[in-house]
Amino acid sequence: MPTPSMIPSIASIDATIGRDAAAHLDLLWRSLMTGEGAIATERYFRLVTGEPHPLGNLAILREAGDPHVVDEAIAPLLGLPVPAFVISLADPDDAIVEQLTTKGLLQIPPLPAMAIDLSSLAATRIPDGCEFFRVSSEDDAAAWGDALAEGFPMPRGLARRLSPETQAVDAAADAPVQFFGIRSSGSVASIAMLYLANGLAGIYSVATVPAARKRGLAAHVTAEALRVARGLGYGVGVLQSSPEAHGIYSALGFQEVGSAALFVRMPG
Repeated sequence: MPTPSMIPSIASIDATIGRDAAAHLDLLWRSLMTGEGAIATERYFRLVTGEPHPLGNLAILREAGDPHVVDEAIAPLLGLPVPAFVISLADPDDAIVEQLTTKGLLQIPPLPAMAIDLSSLAATRIPDGCEFFRVSSEDDAAAWGDALAEGFPMPRGLARRLSPETQAVDAAADAPVQFFGIRSSGSVASIAMLYLANGLAGIYSVATVPAARKRGLAAHVTAEALRVARGLGYGVGVLQSSPEAHGIYSALGFQEVGSAALFVRMPG
């Protein structure tokens, strides 16, 4: 049954849904990316893995108004020989944008935050010969990580940190982190992570291996994970979309409700 902490609808938090949807990513990173290379303060989260992918080296700014906090958050990213992201949940003013760009960070199109009332989730169909499943074994955990690395794509080391190989697999029906996939011809072809936090059901790490694309697998694994959340009483799903996946999520019924400012630093 739903609890008071679960958000029943987008309309019930209309004034904050944009920021809440964007901030869900910050909650995820703080929950999953603990340990070496991670630091979490009240004003920012930072991760430095040294992996050659900007998601492995990033700062997420909860606020973007204090230049001293911004400097503190981004300092370890500036000398890295690998790409890095800075994500600002609040819209940075011109002075902060100039501060970041002067440090070698290029502002790129913002990261769209999307939300959906789970009661309006579009129907999806799994192709013949495919099976939707929840990760529960070590073999599935490794295959899930392989699919993330190949399908996203990202370095295998970073994929491992985000995968059930490293994250504890909790079999409880209402576990805050759950990993799902679709098997095709015996192999894991498409994956998604469900993260339940702050009254919202977040979808992350959606990826399909190249050989299995254009079959509706990403839409189905996303929708099925959200149906699991709806069965637990969650009313609203959120995610942050890449440009490539925006159409998939829109077709499921997601609407753009906000964004996070995005900056990238490339070495050299």
